[in-house]
Amino acid sequence: MSGQAQITDASAFSKKSHGKQVLFSILTLGFYTIYWTYSTAKQLDRGTNQSLTPILAIIPVVNLISFWQISSAAEAVTDQGKTVLFVLFLFFAPLSWYWVQAGLNDAAAN
Repeated sequence: MSGQAQITDASAFSKKSHGKQVLFSILTLGFYTIYWTYSTAKQLDRGTNQSLTPILAIIPVVNLISFWQISSAAEAVTDQGKTVLFVLFLFFAPLSWYWVQAGLNDAAAN
């Protein structure tokens, strides 16, 4: 990955409803969160100057690498640091999901 994360293509980001994400996570018993992680990694890979490997998001334990990559790339769309986002992914994921998705929604709207 190269330096500070920057948005290179805002059209790569899509706006998603936080409420629907919570509902889908509950209805699918958490499997939606795996899909969200994968699709978010793909969006950040296309829309920022960071190089991500989205497929890692679906492999247990190895998905920690994906969480780090998402946290690093999400600096471009959030006002949070990558270390803060990564720690939240590990210990209180809903807040990190909210911050990252809110950042993606803002970037998609602009």
